[in-house]
Amino acid sequence: MKFDNQDTVYGIHSLKLVLAVVVVIVIVLMYLTSIPDYIESSIGISQGWVIAIVVILYLMFFGYFIWMDAAFVSYNDEGNKLVIRTFKLRPWGGKKISMEIPHSEFYKYEITHKWPKKQLHIYVKKGNKIMKYPPVSVVSLTAEQYQKMESSLNQLSKA
Repeated sequence: MKFDNQDTVYGIHSLKLVLAVVVVIVIVLMYLTSIPDYIESSIGISQGWVIAIVVILYLMFFGYFIWMDAAFVSYNDEGNKLVIRTFKLRPWGGKKISMEIPHSEFYKYEITHKWPKKQLHIYVKKGNKIMKYPPVSVVSLTAEQYQKMESSLNQLSKA
């Protein structure tokens, strides 16, 4: 079975871009129109506060995906090895990781939930040693992709 969450990643990036444009448009409108006067007379919030609120809301939205550890995940268990490729959706430090694990070495897996994060931990057995791969964030997988992955890993698991 083979899948990735590329559509989800594109959706997140597109939404970030659209919201950034909206923030810029709001800021421009606040400086070039009489909207700030209307807002101040009806709500009592000054132009500076409106701009600050819009920027803070955007940064909170942007930070949410960093906080929840959203990541691109490509999963492929076809052939004689399990291949997982991933990178985090961060503006910095989005290191790409690729794991290629022969089915014969796959030992077990664990999924940890610490809200809002959900991580996959993979263990391999080489000789008498059991080694653990770095965790893979699976929070941005769809429910269907998550179930397919879990089903596949259950079949491969030897523990």
